Amino acid sequence: MITAREIYDYINSFAPFDSAMSFDNVGLLIGSPDTSSEKVMLALDVTSEVIDEAAKKNAYIILTHHPVIFNPLKKLTSDSLQYKLAKNDITVISAHTNLDICVGGVNDTLAETIGLVLSEHTNEDCFVTAELPESLESQELAYRICKRLDCKGVRFTGRTGIIKRVTVACGAGGGSIFAAEKAGADAFVTGEIKHHELIFAKEKNIAVFDIGHFRSEDVIIDKLAKMLSDKFPEAVFEKAENDKEYTEYYVHDMTGK
Repeated sequence: MITAREIYDYINSFAPFDSAMSFDNVGLLIGSPDTSSEKVMLALDVTSEVIDEAAKKNAYIILTHHPVIFNPLKKLTSDSLQYKLAKNDITVISAHTNLDICVGGVNDTLAETIGLVLSEHTNEDCFVTAELPESLESQELAYRICKRLDCKGVRFTGRTGIIKRVTVACGAGGGSIFAAEKAGADAFVTGEIKHHELIFAKEKNIAVFDIGHFRSEDVIIDKLAKMLSDKFPEAVFEKAENDKEYTEYYVHDMTGK
């Protein structure tokens, strides 16, 4: 058995909750720190399917990346996720931007997964800049990203010249493109980016790789489950089977063939 308090304290030791961005809402968001469970479910998001899975498997603690409560709740109706969690006596801990920026966190793990070399931890403001061991063309990096992250597709823009230095900003990190330019990045990898940010990148000759929010952060879940399993062998830490990417891709053949 493991308690929510033990999980909270362990995460707090390497990804302090008070290091989260000011807009964020992290920590124990639903339930009690004294909740105990033999099984703990991990997921990027709490969805109805994840709650049903946790209830079926008697997992009374769920650890998520995205906060289950982000904006203030003005009402609590029976069809809400928060009500359903409380009804099933499930406690939820959410580690969001504090986990993004910590050493070995989401950004570091994403960078390492796509093959970047982190010579030192420079993660700040939810982005990290590192280098590829060898220079790549834009299409080569797009292929590598798809292969290593098991992406259904990647939206990307090219650049004039090869890519060596890359800034990574997981999730909705498009706003970090301006910091990427200051960091001398040849390319920028993120989970979401806006049109005006793409235009800025084009003008600065920075290749952009929009890999989707889910794929940019899902890399941390298995890693976190292993860390917790090693720390607390008395409990089972399992990635939710129903925590999955919902985006589909349709590629239109513009050649008319």
